[in-house]
Amino acid sequence: MSSAGIRKLETAEAQQVISLTSLRKLAEALDCELQYALVPREPLETRLKRRAFKAAEERMRPVSHSMSLEDQSVTDTGRKVQLELLAKELLDGSWRALW
Repeated sequence: MSSAGIRKLETAEAQQVISLTSLRKLAEALDCELQYALVPREPLETRLKRRAFKAAEERMRPVSHSMSLEDQSVTDTGRKVQLELLAKELLDGSWRALW
């Protein structure tokens, strides 16, 4: 690779417009292997727990609404316990149910 070619690639990288093809060529010129990856910002366990609670809330919402209309509302403590139990059940089952 020429100096001009390297400068062009560096500029494209700085502008976040470099292509994978260009990166592959650069890696080849440097006798390197190109690897790219998506790295989660948080641990998978944390993400799953948060999603389980959200899914549990979504499932409980219609029932909670109906019960409140019938003057059978559950206490905040009882609702929290139910939410935790349902979230745990979702986590222990198929994770497909979370999405």
